[in-house]
Amino acid sequence: MVGLLANPLAGPLASTTAWALHMPKVAELGPSALTPFMQSDKQVWDAILPLPDGRMLFEAPAWVGNTGPQLYARAPDGTLAPWPDAAWNATQGDAATRIVSAGGLVRAASGSVWVLDNGVPDHAKPPVAPPKLLEIDPAQNKVLRSIPIEASALRPGSILSGVAVHDKTAYVADSGVGAVIVVDLAAGMSRRFLDHHPALVATRPIVTPAGPLHDASGRLAALDASMIAVSPDGSWIVVQPPSGYLSRIATSLFFDPDVTPAAFEEGVTQWFKTPTLGGMAIDSDGTLYWADVTTGSILSYTTGRIPRRLITDPRLTWPTTPGLDEHGHLFVSASQIDHTTAFGGAQSVTWPVTVYEMTLPTTPPPQ
Repeated sequence: MVGLLANPLAGPLASTTAWALHMPKVAELGPSALTPFMQSDKQVWDAILPLPDGRMLFEAPAWVGNTGPQLYARAPDGTLAPWPDAAWNATQGDAATRIVSAGGLVRAASGSVWVLDNGVPDHAKPPVAPPKLLEIDPAQNKVLRSIPIEASALRPGSILSGVAVHDKTAYVADSGVGAVIVVDLAAGMSRRFLDHHPALVATRPIVTPAGPLHDASGRLAALDASMIAVSPDGSWIVVQPPSGYLSRIATSLFFDPDVTPAAFEEGVTQWFKTPTLGGMAIDSDGTLYWADVTTGSILSYTTGRIPRRLITDPRLTWPTTPGLDEHGHLFVSASQIDHTTAFGGAQSVTWPVTVYEMTLPTTPPPQ
């Protein structure tokens, strides 16, 4: 959801955790490391998910002004097709059997792809349909399950944006009213945690290379928590607003009936002070990859809390959720979201929108 900062001078939260290392100012890789992979003259993609069979999934969400299918599969030969099929990408019809508003996708260890449909294609207007999670078998291109997010886990103004899945649990971020929703995928039960927690609420403006982003009325624009990832072993999640701090939370807290509210609040650890992010992905070793909107960079952060500035390039205009394949490559879309209608202004995207490919360095970080 597009939020407005009540206090333009609101500062960052006080930290009880010392940052181990600062993000390097100089990038490790030069411009030649970033090569165009594909382009579109009509779709703004905000997430990429490579599949083991060589296909790639692309999310073209309605909230940034896209009018066509919201999920695409790209075959190895470059052809695109609505995914899982055209019917699920229909713009009219029963909301229970179509994707109303794509809000995130992730591949689970089981091989299934989970798609979040938040039901809010226009963030400035009320929901069109209740939110749901779709489990899709990529081998069959078939929806296996549709799990509604229970109304008891939502608040007026909720817009779910971001999903992470481990085993039988999904973790969903609420970017409209900051919180984490935990979904028992077997039982279909949803529970809301950390409602309005300061770590999940926008306290700083979104900052682009041109400065703080404003909406059409001239006020500072901000989003609550919209990025979330779970560790490969399921022991912790990380979550943050696009312009907030990255916070880490032990997942055991969500399942311990004896945890007090105070202990839960204190269990949120500030993990890193990031710039404005357009997306986040996690690798199989727990390394996080960040798309940095403020400087047009791809950053990484290991489980040992070592930050790396992999590349900085002016072509990365509002980079969004990157995708990692199994061969050491990262794919990211320069989505230009600040030039779409997402924040209330007129569309001024410079076409085509480009997806870039980068080979990740295999060397350790510079000392």
